[in-house]
Amino acid sequence: MMELVQRSDCPFCWKVRLGLAVAGASYQSTMTVLGQKHPTVLNHNPKQSVPVLIDGETVMWESTVMLEYLDDVYAEGRLYAGSGARRALTRTRVAYSDGVVGPALRDLVFERRSKRSADQDPSLIERSLESWQQVQRELDAMLDGQLTFSEGFGAADCALLARVGVADAYDAGPTASTPQLKAWYERSKQRPWWDQAYPTSFIRPTA
Repeated sequence: MMELVQRSDCPFCWKVRLGLAVAGASYQSTMTVLGQKHPTVLNHNPKQSVPVLIDGETVMWESTVMLEYLDDVYAEGRLYAGSGARRALTRTRVAYSDGVVGPALRDLVFERRSKRSADQDPSLIERSLESWQQVQRELDAMLDGQLTFSEGFGAADCALLARVGVADAYDAGPTASTPQLKAWYERSKQRPWWDQAYPTSFIRPTA
């Protein structure tokens, strides 16, 4: 059985859990704690971060590689479905999630998860919110009348749902100003994979 070494609220890990759920693949979970390096992570990931996915002799430490592996071995092409052009678009949107959405949200999430309200930096949060609002407009335009970001519910949806889910957990979920994105998010929460992959907890500031 596969082993996923992860942290529950990490969006990269959440993205992989969604991929595992869509693929219908069984796995055992090894949880880590923020700031503590797990031996498996130290031994297998030169970046020393989660997630790490182990399937027999196959060891992976990049979340997008994990999605592509799951698609090849377990999901029968469902995570990257469609024509070559459609699969390329899915890959581009996964990269957008990791390289654009994540950085836009970083300061907002870091401030709200680790500091009490009185200690948060309002300027950092404001700039992050502005970036996140621009990203939401871009995501809304990407949908362009489609129900999902991939062909069916695929890799791009897994990546983006984890990011939007983290934003929502820290009070920055999509609003009526981006109706297509908000509708996609609400539909996605009704899918069985949402409950299967949802984090067991989110980091909150201590009193």
